[in-house]
Amino acid sequence: MKARTLAALVLAVMLALSVAPTTGADTPVDTAGVSPQLLEEAQRKAGLQETLRAKSSAPTARLGEAIDPGQVSVGALLERGILELTPDTRAAYAYIQPYREPNDWAHRNYCGPGAAVVLLSHWDPELPKTVDIDQIGREMELNPNMGVWIYKIAWPVNRWLNEHLGEQLDWYRYGKAASVTDLRYMLNVDIMQNGVPLITGVMTRGLPGWGSRNVGHIIAAYGYSRTPDGTEYVAYVDTAPPASGFNGWILHNIEMSWFWRAVSGNSAQVW
Repeated sequence: MKARTLAALVLAVMLALSVAPTTGADTPVDTAGVSPQLLEEAQRKAGLQETLRAKSSAPTARLGEAIDPGQVSVGALLERGILELTPDTRAAYAYIQPYREPNDWAHRNYCGPGAAVVLLSHWDPELPKTVDIDQIGREMELNPNMGVWIYKIAWPVNRWLNEHLGEQLDWYRYGKAASVTDLRYMLNVDIMQNGVPLITGVMTRGLPGWGSRNVGHIIAAYGYSRTPDGTEYVAYVDTAPPASGFNGWILHNIEMSWFWRAVSGNSAQVW
């Protein structure tokens, strides 16, 4: 996907967002109904939060911070008209770079490595241009005919991130959202509170670009927004090439209920 010039649109949005959203990052998080395992993991991450912020210089917009529409991961959604930001929109984005897996039969099941490339591009925007996707696949023990198990994504991601930050952070862990409440909490902890992306499994039927084709798939989520009427959206990246049966955009922004339907059929996360 090519980054397009946003010109007047960007200027207009930047003026509209010159005042930060009214609801800040320190708004209490409702944990009612959240799985105990996720609450425990969030406590672990709370202990790492200060180190993450000290070591990471990656641009991000946590909840309550101004959004940069010049970032391709936000600007492309605005340009296509599938995202609207106003001063009353609650939104957070861990800015990433788009990536698409090689369009050949050998890489038709590389969605796990592809999602990892997107996630790590938050810290290294040049990674999608230089990455050895086959090496990442080997580190995840990828089977070309089946793909990867999501839990095997965490170790290579942490190894790369620890090395990049110069700190044994081990931010990411395998988890499982048992409900939309769990999923919303994961998005809150990683994207809204800490400004980092996460990875999740989905089933593809009904998702943009997939039509009726229903296969297990892995994507990276990087944004959350809630409009003044209460409608929630999740921004994500689909790295699948046409060779895998996908025919659509790389960057997406869909309603939370729609996103959860896809996740619930193949719920496993690296967050």
